[in-house]
Amino acid sequence: MIKRLLMLSPLFLAAFPAAAEARPQDYAEGQVWQYATRAQDAGSLVKIQRIEMKDGRPVYHVSVIGAHFAGVSEAGVLEHLPVSEETLDTSVTRQVPGAPAFAGIAIDADIAEWRAQQGGVLNGSLAQVLNNVDAMLSAQAAPVVRSVSTVNS
Repeated sequence: MIKRLLMLSPLFLAAFPAAAEARPQDYAEGQVWQYATRAQDAGSLVKIQRIEMKDGRPVYHVSVIGAHFAGVSEAGVLEHLPVSEETLDTSVTRQVPGAPAFAGIAIDADIAEWRAQQGGVLNGSLAQVLNNVDAMLSAQAAPVVRSVSTVNS
């Protein structure tokens, strides 16, 4: 599953420098944002599911919908990505109020497993994170990303 790949891949969890142009935002659980996407992910959105503190810094547990990955014909859903504030600061472009596109995504079990595994926090832009996920999925035999139609049904 994607959460195990993210927790176990030390290269994927390596820090990327935050952009110097990062601007502070008032982030809150439940917010949906547009972000600077990769070309193939136009229209993709990110939702802040949970916020918690780890080592004195906020961790944002987010879900992403509308991302496209190699070997998956439909847009996919990444249910859980633990990201830093810098990741959001360098990525989000506009808040989308009342976006209902995230129905049916429950990440409590994923967060519990992340905590139990003492998982890392992803840095860099969301586009960089998705490129890394894409590369990891390309190396896998079977896709582990659900299609959007599966989530919204």
